[in-house]
Amino acid sequence: MLGTMSAPRPSPDHALAALRPLQLVSAAIGIGAVMLTAMRILVDLDPVPPSWLAVGLVLAAVVLATAAITLFGYAVPSLPRGLPRENAARTSLRYFGSTTVLRSAIAETPVLVAFAVSFVVTPHSWLPLLIALPVTGALFWWHAWPSPRTAAAVAKGLEAEGAESHLSETLGFVGN
Repeated sequence: MLGTMSAPRPSPDHALAALRPLQLVSAAIGIGAVMLTAMRILVDLDPVPPSWLAVGLVLAAVVLATAAITLFGYAVPSLPRGLPRENAARTSLRYFGSTTVLRSAIAETPVLVAFAVSFVVTPHSWLPLLIALPVTGALFWWHAWPSPRTAAAVAKGLEAEGAESHLSETLGFVGN
């Protein structure tokens, strides 16, 4: 009988308390890209066609950001076997939070590059931001926003050596 019992799942309030700060930080970072784009457009309302160099630099930033998120954004050390559930959940949540912030920051990189390019490369045009912003939004939504998919990807790394991370349960994603 005792062998079939499992540890209690966190309450919805506890899961929300763990997830909400990550969502707020991630949203704050993501909103920065939109604000930078809006401010740059307001500085100079004339849409000057950008140079091929400007477009190429922004596209290179998109490729590099996508590669960096894929290579480094989910990289976490595996948890040791036998770690108590509470310690595993707390450690997993800490790694999920730090990788979420990392993925959010990397996802914003194309907009930061486009913003710099709009002032540095002649002709000075804000149009490359219109290339970077949708891609940044897609990277952000797919990789940075805390979701069952991103939690599963981080948990895969944490559980690489057979330990349980309890990350999805801690965040309230079990059963979703």
